[in-house]
Amino acid sequence: MPNALLKFAYDDPVPSVLTLVVGNKLRVKLEAIDKRQKLVAVSDIPNLLDVSSSHNSRADSWAFVVTALREGNAKLAIQVQQGAGAPLLTITPPLVSITIRKPVSLPDAASDAGMLMRLFLAEAPAPQTWRDTGVKDIEDAKQGMRMMRRVLHNRLNSGKPQDFGAPNARSLTDIVRASAHGVQFKGFDQYPKLGGGQEKVVNGVLALVNDATNLGWNAQYTAFYNAALEVATENLAPDPSPTGLFGWRTAGSGAPSREFSEFKTSGGNTFFTHATQRVQP
Repeated sequence: MPNALLKFAYDDPVPSVLTLVVGNKLRVKLEAIDKRQKLVAVSDIPNLLDVSSSHNSRADSWAFVVTALREGNAKLAIQVQQGAGAPLLTITPPLVSITIRKPVSLPDAASDAGMLMRLFLAEAPAPQTWRDTGVKDIEDAKQGMRMMRRVLHNRLNSGKPQDFGAPNARSLTDIVRASAHGVQFKGFDQYPKLGGGQEKVVNGVLALVNDATNLGWNAQYTAFYNAALEVATENLAPDPSPTGLFGWRTAGSGAPSREFSEFKTSGGNTFFTHATQRVQP
């Protein structure tokens, strides 16, 4: 009895359990199928999974596109619809259980959490760059985000936010928009409107989080997104510096000015204390 292995379009075998996001299109295939056999993909809940198929008679292969329509749980099976005179065919896996989740989005841009998440995703190196940017793991990335948040709070509560280009600042968003002495946070000086580069980076992260068919990076980007959400919504973490953190730059970029002294590099960014500013009691 011949056996056919269900594969992704890029040739890796399909596991028996998968997760998709609403709107995802999963492309799978079966190759070297006897010409006498006609295959059909079947979903046990068609209103959750839509399936289409195509046959390449020259290559004796079948391709299927499975579209996730709604949240829920469904099963996919590839069945032999007809094959008179052909040997029985076993397909592995015989059944694929698929969990469909809704796409993630960012918190309201008008909220502190929404602003912080956008800043974290724009400023923290994304998982695909970790090897080159020196980020150790997700905990290192998370620590860097916590230190970013601390910098913003310290600037706001310094008593002299004008020293950081934000005279009369009353909120974290005022600190992030600061530009009186030059833009402090690139692409955020007109927040909630983002600079083109920053918007592209943030949208790129969301695209990978919401593409569960990208088995190479989806899990890492989902963890990255969840880390940013956690740090943006948790209680403010203690300041790791006894005098307070007041700035950061991409690791290896050097201090913003002579008033800043390097404290620690974490999550791909180097954080700095300040010559005259101190954490308020």
